[in-house]
Order: sequence, then structure tokens, then C-alpha cells
Amino acid sequence: MTLESVTGAAGLLRQHPVLWSVGLVMGALAVLNLVIPIYGGAFYTEPLALLQLLVTPFLAGGVYGTIRAENFSVGEFVQSGKTYYFRILLPALVIFFAVILTIILLAIPLALIGAGAAATMAPLLLGVILSIAFFTFFYDTVAVFEETGVFESIRRSIEFVMNNLGSVLVFYLTNIVVFAVLGFLALFAWTALLLEKLEPLTTMSPDELQAVMPEDLLALIGTEGIWITAIVYAVVIVLFSVFLYAYKASFFRNHAGVSQIQQGEYDEKGRWYKY
Repeated sequence: MTLESVTGAAGLLRQHPVLWSVGLVMGALAVLNLVIPIYGGAFYTEPLALLQLLVTPFLAGGVYGTIRAENFSVGEFVQSGKTYYFRILLPALVIFFAVILTIILLAIPLALIGAGAAATMAPLLLGVILSIAFFTFFYDTVAVFEETGVFESIRRSIEFVMNNLGSVLVFYLTNIVVFAVLGFLALFAWTALLLEKLEPLTTMSPDELQAVMPEDLLALIGTEGIWITAIVYAVVIVLFSVFLYAYKASFFRNHAGVSQIQQGEYDEKGRWYKY
């Protein structure tokens, strides 16, 4: 069924261009997040992160809503984005504050115990964050496909993961593999496009390479190289984002047994006509 979910996602992306809007927006924000700090606009980093946080629920609602309704018009995308906006945003905020509270509750006693215990805090906190994300990752698909409330979306996500643990592990592994392949291809393309500018690095010793700082690399590739880097990075974000959202929706729909909305109407005798 995992292969069915992947092929289903690919089919959705191939047939319905509106689903690519989530990737295009994410790619544009990725370019801004990369380029603006380089040119001295670090002040805008936090507003851009906030903008992405506020835009993502609309895009996710649009993608999932159109897939659920099997209506891939722009109007349906916008309407779904508005309809499910707070159903996605509010559980995300609950999960975020739960992570923050967990970090605080773990950090305080570890800090009081001493420096030795504090040294182990980072991997412990990372493990806690990953565990929470692992079980609550499907809250947004639950919120749209099952139209649940804030806490029910989180509860159902945990239940869905526990009931389909093996398939979910394959789901995560598939996404990791896809991202790794895209990253490798992007690195290859980036190196090929900037081969001449990166040539001085080939003459450096291992010690000199270790001493190279990010600002040194930026100075080496110049303005043109920075924009090439931003474009290659944006392409990766676009492709991975559209795959992730389509695959996630297809995977959840296949494993949760969600019933689809039937487009149609009843006539005066109570007979259903699908259209």
C-alpha cells in the first residue's frame, strides 16, 4: 500500500497543477530566507518565519481539501484553505507549546543537577521533540479528512500512527530517501554550475578547507553564485514540498479508510445523482 500511496501522489501532481502551489510558495519563501540574511536583512528573518507559519495552514488546507473533495479547481483550493485554516493552525500551536513546555520541564531539573547532566540535555530534548513530531505529524490530514477539532486532531494522529506503525515508519523512510536523493542531485547540480568559482578549493590542504568559513565561501562564489545557490535550494524545496503534501494525503487516505466527499445532489424522489 506504500507503493500505492507514492504512485497516487505522483498521479495527483501530474494531473492537477493547483497542488504545486504549496511548493511554489514554499520555494519562494526559501529563497527569501536564504538571500535576505546574506544581504544584511537579518532583521526580517523572524517575520519571514512567522509568515511561513501563518501561510502553511492555508496551503495545507487547500491541498488536502481539494484532494478530499476531488475537485482541483483554484476556487476549491482557496475555499478549502480558508475553511480548514484554523483547524490546522490551532493544533499546530498546541503541539508547539507542548514541545516548549516539555523542554522547560526537562531543562530545569537537568540544569539543577549539574553540568554533567546538562551535557546530555541536547540529545534528550532532540529525542523528545522527534517523538512528539513522530506521533502528531498527521494532525493536519486528520483535521481536514475527518473534520475534527483541535485536540481530537492530535489524539487521532497519535492513534493513527500507533495503529499503522510499520507503514508510518516506511512513510517517514520514503520521505527521507526522497529528500536525500533531491539533496544529492541538487549538490551535484550546484557543484557543476559553480565549478569554476569553486576551483580554488581544490588546491587547498585539508587544514585550509577546515578553516574555510561560510562568509569565505560566499565571497568565493560571489553574487551570481549566491543566486544560483538560492535557485537550486528553491527547486529542492518546491519538489519535496509538493511530494510531501500529496504523499501524506494519499497515504492517510489509503490507511485511514477515509470516505470521500461525493459531488452530486438528490432529486425530488430522494435519489442520489453523482456529478
